[in-house]
Order: sequence, then structure tokens, then C-alpha cells
Amino acid sequence: MKTFFTLLCLVLCSGVIGQTKLTESTFKKAIAKGVVVVEFNAPFNAENSFKDYKELEHCNYYRVCIVASPNLKKKYRITSYPTLLIFRSGYVEKKYKGNIMLELDVDGKEVQEKVDELFMNKF
Repeated sequence: MKTFFTLLCLVLCSGVIGQTKLTESTFKKAIAKGVVVVEFNAPFNAENSFKDYKELEHCNYYRVCIVASPNLKKKYRITSYPTLLIFRSGYVEKKYKGNIMLELDVDGKEVQEKVDELFMNKF
């Protein structure tokens, strides 16, 4: 039954996650090196996903479905959707949380500025 529920969650999340998706088993390796932007969202909020991800440079971008990855939700204290976390070498450097309308108050330009700052700090 647990396996069935997990598979069902992954199928539901596939609508939310059109880009490379991370799971609890792939997360640690994906954020380990460089600058990485990770969006945490839920299937019911797919329409409010971060839309400027294609414009981001000098980083990798991933999505995590909080339904399929409850331990990541708990570990990173994800309480609103969507939430963007920017990692550098495995550590959270910046967190952008969705507002009461379940929308992000940040655009691609602001996220890119933070990514660039972190990217340049490695030199």
C-alpha cells in the first residue's frame, strides 16, 4: 500500500514538475556542487510555479514535489508554496517563500542577481 501511495504521489507531481525533478534519494548529490536553485511546490499549486527558470544562468534548476518528498519539506522547513531555495556547495544561501496567495514575490531578475553573486564568490 505504501508503494502504491508513493507511485501515486509521483504521478500527481509529474504535472507540477516539468523540469528535472529531485527526489529524496537524488537531492543531496544534485545540490552538492556549484549554485543550485530548487523550487519546492505542490501539485495543487502548479499554476503558480516559478516561470522564469529558463532564463537563469550559471546554476542548475530543479523542482521538488513536497507530496513525494515529505522529508525534504520537513528538513528545509517548507511552509509555503512555492518556495525557492538557492544552494551553494550544498548549503542554503537564500530562501524565497510564496505569499498568502501562493505566489512568489520574486522574479527571474532578482533570483539571477543572487545566483550571480554566489557564482562570482567562488572565484
